Amino acid sequence: MLTRYFSIIDRYVARELLQTWLAVSLVLMLILLSSTLARLLGQASEGLIPEDAVFTFMIIISVRYLILVVPLSLYLGVLLTFSRLYKDNEMAVLAACGFGISRFYRPLLIIVIPASLFMLVMTMWVIPDLSHKHKALQAEIESRSELSGLIAGRFNEAQDGNAIMFLEKQSDDRRSMENIFLHQKDVNVIDIETAARAHRYKDEEGRKFILFSHGQHYAGTPGTRDFRIIQYEKHGVYLDDDKVFDKRVTDRSALPTKMIWNSSDRYHQAEFQWRLSIPMATFLLAMLALPLSYTKPRKGRYSRLAPAIFIYLIFTNLLSVAQTWIENGTVSLTLGMWWVHGLLFLVIVFWLFIRAGGVRRFLFKPARLENT
Repeated sequence: MLTRYFSIIDRYVARELLQTWLAVSLVLMLILLSSTLARLLGQASEGLIPEDAVFTFMIIISVRYLILVVPLSLYLGVLLTFSRLYKDNEMAVLAACGFGISRFYRPLLIIVIPASLFMLVMTMWVIPDLSHKHKALQAEIESRSELSGLIAGRFNEAQDGNAIMFLEKQSDDRRSMENIFLHQKDVNVIDIETAARAHRYKDEEGRKFILFSHGQHYAGTPGTRDFRIIQYEKHGVYLDDDKVFDKRVTDRSALPTKMIWNSSDRYHQAEFQWRLSIPMATFLLAMLALPLSYTKPRKGRYSRLAPAIFIYLIFTNLLSVAQTWIENGTVSLTLGMWWVHGLLFLVIVFWLFIRAGGVRRFLFKPARLENT
């Protein structure tokens, strides 16, 4: 079916683009995921997150990395592909056969349009849903009474720094432990608890508790009458989850797109325009990479890499600035972030066209052969 609408040159260039894009994407993902995996394993070893949550976090973060990797990898993939064609004199041969630069936008669009639509689906629906699940998982971990993150045989400090706990043994599922020492930090009084066992449980209403068994509680100021030693058979401590789960509601990245679509809130509009900017940036950067890849055969394949990265950094930083301006009310919601995509990007592309010998010549006439 493709042979009917696309020539051999179109399919060849599209295949080269696809292979280079996937290779660059793989390298970038491996770099990001290796550091992320090391960080998650370090947090798991320190008891900050449960071991069974490492794989889930890794999957969620991997998918969220796509909105960073795909625009950059496609941009670099297009740049490297056409730079190689220039280096190997293939572009010169094709130019002699009547192929102008504008002719290569057709095979380029075969890759760029599906990639941009993929990013649109990701930023508008998939990533917000994953962000919501990510925040929910973090909230669930924070509400677990920190038993799942405790390590037997050493002193474990609470996340808020107000308590230190030591336990001798812990079950494989980390829901129960034995021989516990708990010290609640307070400058004026002593609050120490020892227990033979402790475990987590839920009551019929779904409320979470820590249940200490066969223990003693020491509370008060030593040397005064205000000092108590309490022996108990069972002692339950209620865990309040409401404050923890409220955190995920305030995160804009986890809000569904339909909620912020028509919102009058500037922060919601900034988030919505940012989500829409990702697929637009994917498309526009790939379009920019084609004229930017122009190089002489003697300069090599990577001669345009440094200016390309410099332009990418300026572009992405301007998007971040524009988002901040929307939040602060510096620019109107109508202008928003579109000026970055429109005015600035058109100026850059026009400058590249002029440098290539004029817009008319660049678009409609074959490029001249380079002297090698």
